Amino acid sequence: GRMHYGHPDIMNKMYMMQQGGVSKATKTLNLSEDIFAGMDFTLRGEQRRIVHREYFHLAKGRDLGFNTVLGFFSKLASGTGEQVITRQAFRLGQVLHLPEALTFYYAHVGYYFTQFLVSVAMPLLVLVWLLVVLSDCDSFFQ
Repeated sequence: GRMHYGHPDIMNKMYMMQQGGVSKATKTLNLSEDIFAGMDFTLRGEQRRIVHREYFHLAKGRDLGFNTVLGFFSKLASGTGEQVITRQAFRLGQVLHLPEALTFYYAHVGYYFTQFLVSVAMPLLVLVWLLVVLSDCDSFFQ
């Protein structure tokens, strides 16, 4: 499901050389080149697996300013939007089995779709309750 978000990634040099390297030709379309490397790697098949392991490196400082975090998430979101319209995503949709396809979907574009639904749900819930209160439906149930 997860196709190497973030750096550093450890990749097998021989596999990467067989698929033409990690970098792609178009900078705007292939913004998340590590994701595309994972997609190409998965599409090549031959029992290739992407193993994800988390390692924590303590004492590494991060800039937590709003503009910096906004810029980073904007880059991730635009990269995800661009990868949805590529041939690799279409081909992965054809070859992945249902569990892998669902994890791939949620790890990429599904995350942003879920965030949209969560942000719309609260105002919608308030609107529904407001309509229920204003409709005076208590007399109907008595």
